[in-house]
Amino acid sequence: MTIGENIRRIRKERGLTLKQLGDEVGVSEAYIRAYETGRRNPKLKSLEALAKALHVNVEALTGADFDGVKAMHMLFQIFRQYSGELVEYKDKEGNNQIAVSFGSLMLMSSWLERYEEYQKEIKECEKIKDVFERGLALIKAEEAFNLWMDIYPESERWPDKLKAQKAHDQFMDHIGLNPKNEY
Repeated sequence: MTIGENIRRIRKERGLTLKQLGDEVGVSEAYIRAYETGRRNPKLKSLEALAKALHVNVEALTGADFDGVKAMHMLFQIFRQYSGELVEYKDKEGNNQIAVSFGSLMLMSSWLERYEEYQKEIKECEKIKDVFERGLALIKAEEAFNLWMDIYPESERWPDKLKAQKAHDQFMDHIGLNPKNEY
């Protein structure tokens, strides 16, 4: 998704109009519309104001604006920094799959826990007989999962995990084993 698509998605999830978001950020409705349609790209200061108004991290607005090659390079960086390991396995249908395990990215367990909760919500939605109600319930479950990701780490239920991860990252920086410091 582009930055504009993310702004629009999150604005709608929050139930805000273009004007309301513009008022909150201090720009006109036309500016918000231009951002959402991609006619204008917000500068960093505007992105920060938009993220604050939408109660999300800036990464929630910008993080999804990349292609497959950029995604691979982002994964390479995370792989190096957090003791990555590739694992090959077969999925339920017997197809070969590859997963990445991050040995020292402790926060992944939070994501897994929330994802498993989301999968349970989906199964519950599938039990709803009325097609319209089922569709609404599925949308609501997906929006709640997206919100969890958009506002992370504020959505983190166990602040001790955040503290432990921060301490680990600072230690790795201190001893020079954090690849991001090689440049």
